[in-house]
Amino acid sequence: MKILLIGGAGFVGGHLKNALMARNHEVFIADRMENAAQIDSYRKIDLDNRDLIRDILTGIRPDCIVHLAAQSSVSLSWKEPEQTLRTNVSGSLNLFQVAAEVNPCRFIFIGSGEEYGILCTEDQAFTEESPCVPCNPYAVSKLCTGQLLALLAKKKQIPFVHLRPFNHFGPQQRTGFVIADFCSQIARAEQTGKSATIKVGNLEMKRDFLYIDDIVSAYCLFAEAERYPHGIYNLSSGKAYRIREILDYLVSQSRVSIQVEIDPEKYRPVEAPILQSSAELAWLDFSWKPQYSLQEGLQKTLDWWRIRTEG
Repeated sequence: MKILLIGGAGFVGGHLKNALMARNHEVFIADRMENAAQIDSYRKIDLDNRDLIRDILTGIRPDCIVHLAAQSSVSLSWKEPEQTLRTNVSGSLNLFQVAAEVNPCRFIFIGSGEEYGILCTEDQAFTEESPCVPCNPYAVSKLCTGQLLALLAKKKQIPFVHLRPFNHFGPQQRTGFVIADFCSQIARAEQTGKSATIKVGNLEMKRDFLYIDDIVSAYCLFAEAERYPHGIYNLSSGKAYRIREILDYLVSQSRVSIQVEIDPEKYRPVEAPILQSSAELAWLDFSWKPQYSLQEGLQKTLDWWRIRTEG
């Protein structure tokens, strides 16, 4: 099967490409990243340019599109809400409409658990039936895009699914995301052999985290699926951890003494205190569930940062 990964040169795309190729699929990457030209089967894409999108889809004729491309930073979405909406909503609409015109095929839209917003409680995890009350521009853009594309897909009878992964992490994730920030600072401190202070934001939030290999295994299942019994699926571990717990575990694994300093500038304007989800529907329909514990994933990620910072 020909599978086109839009935004496939990033963190998730790199892992997903390798996994899909290992399953004998022909994988193509379309991305706007300037440093991605060395990637096999790469196409430079601009989601504001419908003619360019048309040329790419006409040339590849994919059986499945996995739409990973997005402005995915919550903090940046507060600083640049217009750019976030233009990239995530308008860009996605351009992609979908051109695909529907020249190459109707299975379309997987990657949304976010952030879409649910602030209504989660300790004893009531989000399900696909939970109301969405997004509390940052990034979440608004993902919810809006998912609803818009689902309507168009239904009208045009295109196989479509909206996935809502919760926080995911692992090797190759750039800094700017909480676990990558923690691991990179600890690894750099270890290279000096001296104690260090790392700056952190709000440690009291609780988030549902998945290791990258578990996210990728889910995406592979959805790419290969013959049908989607439901239009939206959560992808999560089903358990939320306080950010402080994650930091405490990583600090306990450090080879040097680590001090923690709260940096008010790292706080976001609005924070959902807890994001926790049930992925029971993905299990019932596709027999998917996470295989890695949080601690296993954290150790693998920290070890990757250690290797990266050597020398």
